[in-house]
Amino acid sequence: MTDPAFTWIADAAGLPALAAALAAAPWVALDSEANSMFVYREQVCLLQINAGGALFVVDTLALLRAGAEAGQPGAAVLAALKPELERSNRPLYVHGGEYDVGCLKRDFAITLGGVWDSQQAASFLGWERTGYGAVVEKVCGVALAKAFTQYDWATRPLDPGALRYAIDDVVYLPRVCDELRAAITAADLEDELALANQAVSGTGWSGGFDPAGFWRIKGVRDLNAGTLPVLAALYTWRDGIAQLANQPPGRIINNELLLAIARNAPTNFQLLKRLGLRAWFMSAHGEAMMEVVRGVRAGEVPPRPRQREVLPIEEERETRLKDWRRSESERRKAPLQVVLPAKALEHLKQHGAGDLAAVPQLGAHRTALYGAKLRELCADR
Repeated sequence: MTDPAFTWIADAAGLPALAAALAAAPWVALDSEANSMFVYREQVCLLQINAGGALFVVDTLALLRAGAEAGQPGAAVLAALKPELERSNRPLYVHGGEYDVGCLKRDFAITLGGVWDSQQAASFLGWERTGYGAVVEKVCGVALAKAFTQYDWATRPLDPGALRYAIDDVVYLPRVCDELRAAITAADLEDELALANQAVSGTGWSGGFDPAGFWRIKGVRDLNAGTLPVLAALYTWRDGIAQLANQPPGRIINNELLLAIARNAPTNFQLLKRLGLRAWFMSAHGEAMMEVVRGVRAGEVPPRPRQREVLPIEEERETRLKDWRRSESERRKAPLQVVLPAKALEHLKQHGAGDLAAVPQLGAHRTALYGAKLRELCADR
């Protein structure tokens, strides 16, 4: 297969041509690559754009570095593209775009406009496999390479195979979206998908260290109260080590091992070895980690994030809504979120159906179909 022609942009001088191509394009397909698996605080390393058939690859890592050397904030680096990427009057195709949307807001203060998410569309149509490779194979009959799914996108120069892998993310996306759009129209799901696309566009960045994040570790609920302070202290200590090493915290010590250390509270190297810690890690960090364990005091635990108390009437509404949603999903042979999205269900559970216009992600089409039924289901009994 012949590699497609594309324009490589690694400095600010190339951005005006891309901005002009975006301005003239009837549609845009976009994807990004970051290095989240390899560093503590990831960056967007690559931006792939298909502007109406013209392919561009932007080395955002090079632009960010040049901007930092010139004293520019990250938001200024792609300022030339911002007006065109934020346009809402033409489709901007993404696939599973929440991460791309969040990263572009965080790194470049760009809020993508006109978002049309092919993964959302495939999910609304009930496709069992909605990953990009799966939908490309189904629509285009092309099996994409999988060798670079865990590639470090901060690598320079890029492996030629990795570059082709990245470009493919926007080569086939327009055709996929064309077919999905026709299927969405035929299924009368345009209004529902538009609301889902708005939700993708509204995605923010929720990263950063949270001292209470250890409460979200799988298995934490099985720990006794005396072990929780040890886990909390180790969780914070691990984050500090990860920052210094510029690695993701899970690559320093994974959560499963962190739980085992908290349970056993090791105070000597023999115990550390039994838990499966690597020799280099024990040599570099073992003593410091044991100091953390020794210094823990009972009760020094960030509070568990409080959950709102659910009233009995809300539980009753939720049960009725979920039972009806499941039945209607089976009747229509449609996914649950097509009938009633989770955010809409949660709002109705809490507030009832007195003001359907205020229900998030419900929309005019669902209101016309189900408004009377929702009021019935949410009525006090």
